[in-house]
Amino acid sequence: MKTFQHELVEIDERRLLRRLDELAQRGTLPSGGLYRPLYSPAWSAATELVHGWMKDGGLLTRRDAVGNVWGRVEGSRGGRAIVTGSHIDTVRGGGALDGALGVVAGIEAVADLLERYGRPTRILECVAICEEEGSRFSTNFWGARAIADRVEVDEAQRVRDTEGTTLADAMRSVGLDPTKIAQAVRRDIDAFVELHIEQGPVLDAALERLGVVTVIAGTAHLDVVVRGEPDHAGAAAMDRRHDALLGAAAMMLAIAKIAGEMGAPAVATVGTIAVEPSQLNVVPGVARFSVDARHSDNRQRTELVAEIEKACKLVGRERDLSVDVHALRDRPAVPMNDRTTETLRRAARAAGVEARDMTSGAGHDSQILTAAANVGMLFVPSIGGRSHRADEATAAEDVVLGTRVLATALRELAYTA
Repeated sequence: MKTFQHELVEIDERRLLRRLDELAQRGTLPSGGLYRPLYSPAWSAATELVHGWMKDGGLLTRRDAVGNVWGRVEGSRGGRAIVTGSHIDTVRGGGALDGALGVVAGIEAVADLLERYGRPTRILECVAICEEEGSRFSTNFWGARAIADRVEVDEAQRVRDTEGTTLADAMRSVGLDPTKIAQAVRRDIDAFVELHIEQGPVLDAALERLGVVTVIAGTAHLDVVVRGEPDHAGAAAMDRRHDALLGAAAMMLAIAKIAGEMGAPAVATVGTIAVEPSQLNVVPGVARFSVDARHSDNRQRTELVAEIEKACKLVGRERDLSVDVHALRDRPAVPMNDRTTETLRRAARAAGVEARDMTSGAGHDSQILTAAANVGMLFVPSIGGRSHRADEATAAEDVVLGTRVLATALRELAYTA
């Protein structure tokens, strides 16, 4: 068994930061921020870039059946693989670090370990996961779900983007065969470790540099349809209207109040709204909006959703409106693996940092990959808690620290077994 002192792994800091900047040039928008939707030209350019970095690091590279890009170092004893990585796609107008940090840091960590310590005992891999955000297709975690054997039957043929292109046709456009999706499944992964920006304010506000995720909050998505009566904007008296949009607005305020009164980590967000007939001089007859409700405790998430539905129905009765609430998705809270999490804590201590235990309110590939691996997740601060926007940022010294801690954890997992 190889042994190491409790020391932090050195990395090529300049190369790490340069590559993050270079990746941020793939998918830039004239209005600011990035957009790398799944199977788009910007996405293809980004995956080609990381593929080249993996090869430069001496890794065996491949693209799997859904477009996840893998770099691999064979271990002297084989066995189940140790994997790190994150996603390569972005939201529209997103920043340069969401997902990208975990991809670039993973490549850097594995390449530096190989250069400094030679061949690992265990198989060691990094991965650029093809999609997490669902910004083109409503397929959140497509790449991770393919790895974990969670893709639905005929999903690629059923799902379409806003222009009507099926996911299957988009796959074909980048040289992938949708009939071979099942070949992306991995059943040989021991541990998966993901480095990610926090995307929230906790670490930044507390002036702390590292967080270890213990649980990823559960998420419920609701579709709320409010029906009233369309009417003439000039002729219909205010006290005789059944305005669906005003009713929806009252419901939204009630939803925010419910989440606020429940307290952290409960959150509820109305992210989309549409009205019919959506005309300047017509009282809206139909309003439809989405709700994203999250909590790290499954029982309390269920209670949060129930209170939201109850409040919407109450507003409907008070305003003589019909209300239908439909659950679109319900993902339970997911705990991280204790052993992998403790490995991350030890790696942080090697840097002289006692990492904060944290709940992740945002969803991540890690929550899906718990079905296939023993997962651990490491956070670095987001300045001002900002993410999913062009000015998303993390201090360079925290990017470097997070990558060194990641590499140190990977060394323990892949070199000491």
